[in-house]
Amino acid sequence: MKSVLGKLFISLFMVGSLSALAASDIFIFQTAKIKIDNKEGSIFIGTPVKVLKKVDDKNVLVEFSGMAFGDKLYTGKTKSLLMATKKEGSFADEGQVVKVQAVIEKGYLSEVPAEIWEEHEEFFYEMCTQCHGAYKPQSHTMLEWDAILQTMSGFAQLYEDETEYLSRFLKANASNGFYPEQK
Repeated sequence: MKSVLGKLFISLFMVGSLSALAASDIFIFQTAKIKIDNKEGSIFIGTPVKVLKKVDDKNVLVEFSGMAFGDKLYTGKTKSLLMATKKEGSFADEGQVVKVQAVIEKGYLSEVPAEIWEEHEEFFYEMCTQCHGAYKPQSHTMLEWDAILQTMSGFAQLYEDETEYLSRFLKANASNGFYPEQK
């Protein structure tokens, strides 16, 4: 397995120029701290963002959207996949779709979703093929993966953090996840 630092270096190399960043969707390489309206927050691995502009040599302003539930932003009303959190205040009224702008370090961005999920995917196939053939993540919706993981995590004897790790990968790559155009 490649180290996280090695992947961060590759991501830094890949996102060297701002013009390349602004060309299309970019994805969060690993969960990171962000600034939203000068307040602390977090954005979670895999979340798609658009780079709006360079803030300084290290940081960029990004924009992403989701459904607000207090201080949390999800992919939709089912709250299946958490995208971001905010330490102070709420994003918007409950259930409202909002666009959020945040400042993040460029090193947390990647153009290639497959690189983001490489270790997660390896863990998924390692764990899930011990007893049976594994389904492709896009073969189920986020809610279907929730139900499957509730049952299978017990059989696989996964710890809670391993189940969360696997769940994030499966939901992000589900048929209604972050990357539908790549299915």
